[in-house]
Amino acid sequence: MTDDTNVHLKTAPPSIKDRIRNAKTATKRIPVYLGLDHNLLDEYQQALSDLEDAESRAPDADTSTYGDSLESVPTSQAVVEQRERVQQLRDRLDEYKVMLTIRPLDDDEWERVRLAHPPRRGGDGVEADLRDTDSQFNTSTFPGGLLRAAVVDPQLDDEDWGRLLGTDGQPALLPMPQQHQAADEVLRISRHRLNIPFS
Repeated sequence: MTDDTNVHLKTAPPSIKDRIRNAKTATKRIPVYLGLDHNLLDEYQQALSDLEDAESRAPDADTSTYGDSLESVPTSQAVVEQRERVQQLRDRLDEYKVMLTIRPLDDDEWERVRLAHPPRRGGDGVEADLRDTDSQFNTSTFPGGLLRAAVVDPQLDDEDWGRLLGTDGQPALLPMPQQHQAADEVLRISRHRLNIPFS
């Protein structure tokens, strides 16, 4: 075997079998916010609104330069200061952020979670729960069930999940709107068609 052949063997691309064998499960990292200070969140949203307002009043960069008029100086300074304020508040919000790594669920896993969280239906003359009237699952518990099945990092035990999703008598650290948003991401990566245009 010549040196050229050895070089060729070393640089040959992996076979499809090797690529399948070495492929990792698809995942996505998503942020959730635990114990969020909602006053801080309100302050951040107000700062974003103030920044948008300041930017709308700033002179157009193409038609005005800094110092063209007395009004352009404070307006430009206001935008700079407001951007700094937004970033400071964002940094404080990020102190509450936890990243979860989720994976897609296949059809069997999806069905197992759905069956574990059946819709609340009325029986024996009892009126059905209106939240689940048009659903195939319990709309309150299904999102948490999806998360438990899909989160691969960090590793969480039953106690962790009980605190995150709430248990009888204990409110959830992860409020229902965030549970729904995170579950929507599980749905998206589990049901999303890959659409990468040919180059």
